[in-house]
Amino acid sequence: MGEKMDFTIHKADKRHLVDINRLIVDMKIGEPMNELNGPFWFVRIDNRIVACAGLEFIPDQKAAVLAHLAVEKEFRRHGIGSVLIEHRTDFAKRKGVEILALATMYYLFNFYKKRGFKTCPRKNLPETVKNYWMFTAQRYKKCAVMIREI
Repeated sequence: MGEKMDFTIHKADKRHLVDINRLIVDMKIGEPMNELNGPFWFVRIDNRIVACAGLEFIPDQKAAVLAHLAVEKEFRRHGIGSVLIEHRTDFAKRKGVEILALATMYYLFNFYKKRGFKTCPRKNLPETVKNYWMFTAQRYKKCAVMIREI
């Protein structure tokens, strides 16, 4: 990992949606959103939003999905993504979440494994997350699903 950078995580609202959508589209991790789906956070460096991450709660379950982690290429390997994962994990845990899940490309397995996530075939997903839209949508079939108990 590169040298740690100083940065602060900020809670996002609709004012930040344009910059968050830019990151999501530029990083090719999804389509632009009309609104933030659940709590979202961002990192601003030199007055520019350079990273974002969302959390989507699964209604009536003690589960949540880590969504839209994006860090601009020039700011990767400085701990920003890791801190955004732990920030969302801590937030989810305070809200009573017991299982975190995510969909990711296979080349990011090790990144998430180092942070406590395990790959899980869709058919073996816990009932609390099995039918979540992200894990059933055709668009995400090429992605691996990973889970972590917290």
